[in-house]
Amino acid sequence: MEFPKVEIGRRIRMMRRELGITSEELAKRAGVSQSMVSQIERGLVSPSLETLWNLANSLNVQIFAFFDQTDGERVNVYKKDDELVVKRIRPNSEYHLLSPSIGKDIGFFKLVVDPGDTVEDQVIQHKGEECGYVLEGTLIVEVGTDRFELVEGDAIFFDSELPHRFFNPGDKPAIAIWAMTANWR
Repeated sequence: MEFPKVEIGRRIRMMRRELGITSEELAKRAGVSQSMVSQIERGLVSPSLETLWNLANSLNVQIFAFFDQTDGERVNVYKKDDELVVKRIRPNSEYHLLSPSIGKDIGFFKLVVDPGDTVEDQVIQHKGEECGYVLEGTLIVEVGTDRFELVEGDAIFFDSELPHRFFNPGDKPAIAIWAMTANWR
């Protein structure tokens, strides 16, 4: 599946207009240039995961709202062959979208982190809550000043307003099922 940059841009523009803010204001909130916002909204560039994350926070939505392919359906089934994967060039991590996000209270995805890679170079924090369950490998989860090593079968729950990030110290990919609330407001 090709990166849906045109659809992502269209959704960002729609969400920005619904909030009644200019592209300049969105750029300022997200810490990017107005030119970058314009190029993203027109589908001319594929933004990094960090940029998408900052735009989502600035628009008060989950990042997966940019990728969601359902419109308010009460039941959604995601088949393996239709899986939407959001890859990040550096580090080598993937988010596999497992649920819709627009108009939903929870985001659900599979997280794959290659050995030695962090999901975020810097810690992140946002409103809401998160929980995860490790299916394979080892995942270090740093929350605030605490560091937790999770292995297959371990789970974690935390307040997303605490600074957090993930790291794989092992020698094989770490795979976890993750959920986060959409309580961004």
